[in-house]
Amino acid sequence: MNKNLYDLRIKEFQTQDYNFIKIVLSDDSQYTADLSSDFSKLFCYPRDLNEWKSCHINEGAFAIEWATGFDIHFDQIIAIAENQKLTA
Repeated sequence: MNKNLYDLRIKEFQTQDYNFIKIVLSDDSQYTADLSSDFSKLFCYPRDLNEWKSCHINEGAFAIEWATGFDIHFDQIIAIAENQKLTA
């Protein structure tokens, strides 16, 4: 991981497929993660594609927030994406 990780911000994101999120950070690095195995049992986790797509970048640009109350920080997305690469 980048030693200046906390200087980064989310520049853009995609949630086209349910459970999958792709983020692009301010340094143009990209990460794609399947969040279902880590978070789907949470009460506030989006339950369908419509809920999944109802999200935005938070005010500080360090997290994605869903209308359901679920949120995830970019460092969590990076860690999940990297772990999924290792186990693929």
